[in-house]
Amino acid sequence: MSIRLLILSDTHDSAFPDPGSLPTVDIVIHCGDLTMIGGLSNYRKALEALEKCPAQLKLVIPGNHDVSLDPEWWTKNLDEDDDPAEPQRAKELFESFARKGVKLLEEGTHQMSLQDGRTLNVYASPYTPDFNGYAFAYGEEEDRFNTGAHTVPLGTDVVVTHGPPFVPVTAYRMDQGKNGEHCGCSKLWTAIERTRPRLHCFGHIHQGYGSQVVRWDKTDGMTVEDVSATGSDDLDGRARSVPPTTEGTTVLVNAAIMADGGLNNKPWVVDVKL
Repeated sequence: MSIRLLILSDTHDSAFPDPGSLPTVDIVIHCGDLTMIGGLSNYRKALEALEKCPAQLKLVIPGNHDVSLDPEWWTKNLDEDDDPAEPQRAKELFESFARKGVKLLEEGTHQMSLQDGRTLNVYASPYTPDFNGYAFAYGEEEDRFNTGAHTVPLGTDVVVTHGPPFVPVTAYRMDQGKNGEHCGCSKLWTAIERTRPRLHCFGHIHQGYGSQVVRWDKTDGMTVEDVSATGSDDLDGRARSVPPTTEGTTVLVNAAIMADGGLNNKPWVVDVKL
């Protein structure tokens, strides 16, 4: 038994694929940066696109560019022509789409249930290391994922974050920016290593788009492999797919849709075995 997911991220107002072109799945997951700089009309456009996606559930977290979904950031950075009430109005807008199957996930753990009773344990967090002063940021020494109220728990099937982890092996490249520098979070990787979910999906670093598989061994070691080496294929040009998740592995997916040069990447389809 499995649950089929379609994963995308970093659509930034203009890069959301045509919902009618997407394959039918059980759950769509958007890993944040719906917009370029927030805005109620931009949120609505993204939510309407998510609503039209062919899936029972659509799950979304904010990204650092979805600034008015972070009330604390908004209050600290309010300009004269900004609406002080936009965070509350944005919250109400998202709540209105929850009745249509589009759910904004708060930081923490959620059990998502499909109509036939299949369930998925999902951990979600929009937070990333401080990045040019944008929203949902944490400091270099802060660990949101292994201590405190929002620790990633054992038994998590899917981890959804906006930012990538930093994986300390040469083969890993999904957090590398324009100049090849690693932008991922080592504390997030500690949480992935500790809990070993079936899937960790994220975006944020556009140049890191792709998928890799972590293979855990019984002595607490691991290897990282490109998905292309294990049979990635294309769903009639509509999305990229990875092999179904298996015991002893964690699939990593950077689903950033917006790419350089005016070309957009494709969403990813993953079958998560239960």
